[in-house]
Amino acid sequence: MIDYVPIIRYDSRGIHEITDPVVRETRANLIINGTPYLSVMVLPQFLEEWAVGFMYSEGLIKVFDDIRSIKATADGDVFVATHQPIAANKSEKRVLVSGCAHGTVNLAFLNQTGLPTLDNPQTWTYLEITEIMERFNKQSPIFNEAGGVHSAALCSGDGQGIFFEDIGRHNAVDKVVGAALMKNLPLTKAALLTSGRISTEIALKTIRAGIPTIISRSGPTSMSLAIAEKSGITLIGFARGRRFNIYCGENRIGKGGGGRD
Repeated sequence: MIDYVPIIRYDSRGIHEITDPVVRETRANLIINGTPYLSVMVLPQFLEEWAVGFMYSEGLIKVFDDIRSIKATADGDVFVATHQPIAANKSEKRVLVSGCAHGTVNLAFLNQTGLPTLDNPQTWTYLEITEIMERFNKQSPIFNEAGGVHSAALCSGDGQGIFFEDIGRHNAVDKVVGAALMKNLPLTKAALLTSGRISTEIALKTIRAGIPTIISRSGPTSMSLAIAEKSGITLIGFARGRRFNIYCGENRIGKGGGGRD
């Protein structure tokens, strides 16, 4: 997942010709029932997990068993067959770069009853949050070697069960959600940990997955806060070291005891 390229480096000792690691970025093509649906620039690993998570967050499948078969090739093609037909992608934007949002977000959804409201019994202590983010921030081998990636994880409070890196924060989230679905792991008792900003798309992916808590090393946008408030998500940002900001769900964060009900 890392390539090594010749570069010129300047530092206090002068100018040097060295070899430097860079993250490999490739194109993945999602092909559903024989029809090309979408292409996205990704880190070329765990493409089946990415496809499952993407299809779930976009509402193309309701459960993993909606997929009859899935196969990723070495060339980056991901072939998915579903039990029920899926409409072709009519969007003009069918090739997404790593920084793009997935899907089309209509801001009118805040006034629609279709936005889910999570029944959120999940509680955390201050210490639990700082400890899981401390582990999360240390677990990023590709970033530590080459930089250029985001990371995402699912945590139930007793340790991180799923962790992925990708050049796009949306891709990393899709991969952890897809892996959880493929392993039949419960999402409603987990927290989504992410290194990137909490944008509208990340908040929507979290809600659609039924995940009640988002904790990020970065910050949220105003629209993601509105989504979290309306849907009952606990949203925590700038979780670094021994501090973090609680934006939504402060009643679910306690000084001691805690745990997940």
